[in-house]
Amino acid sequence: MNPSPTCLSSPILLGDVDANTILNSGNITDPLVHWLNGGLMEKVYYCDIDTPMGKIWTATSSTGLIRLNLPCSESQFLEELGRQIDVEPEYRPGKLDDLSGWLDDYFDGKLMAYNEPFDLRGTEFQKLVWREIYKVPYGKLTSYGLIARDIGKPSASRAVGNAVGQNPLTIVIPCHRVVWNNGGIGGFGGGLDRKRFLLNIEGVLPSAEGEPEKSSSLCRFFYNR
Repeated sequence: MNPSPTCLSSPILLGDVDANTILNSGNITDPLVHWLNGGLMEKVYYCDIDTPMGKIWTATSSTGLIRLNLPCSESQFLEELGRQIDVEPEYRPGKLDDLSGWLDDYFDGKLMAYNEPFDLRGTEFQKLVWREIYKVPYGKLTSYGLIARDIGKPSASRAVGNAVGQNPLTIVIPCHRVVWNNGGIGGFGGGLDRKRFLLNIEGVLPSAEGEPEKSSSLCRFFYNR
């Protein structure tokens, strides 16, 4: 018999706090919550995936994909992942085979969205922005201002920009498809060369070299203007 039930019909007082309050706290890494939940701790797995851009690092939980970084060091990736989770991740490449196959297809130029589950961890505003970015179709663009309008916060363009910059799932939540309202290429946490590389794959830019976005306005690719 499991001595640590996850649902308590009658409160058990633990000092001045009952056990149901602790269980509902959401802090699954607390040792007491771990015991009350029957000894089940969260598992997070990560690995590296070779791509034409270089080695991409990614992580998943039992819920879904948590993080995807463009090429960087393993230590940098783990440091950034550590800001999202409170457990020690395990290196397990086989857990991310589906993502690896999807990335192969993406870099081959196949028009497809990533449809596997996400495990988004951030503020409610950040998650609202990230879900809006996910709607941007392959080969199309949006802007910070248009996202602000579409989430019902038209004066929040700057806050939207900050949320875009904190996107934990580069490529699969395609923040490279977000540009300035005037059609300028905007910024990109992974560097503009990488943004141009991705937009070139998708046919938005004719080349990844130099500054091809200056030859014409990118506004014509806005899908939601």
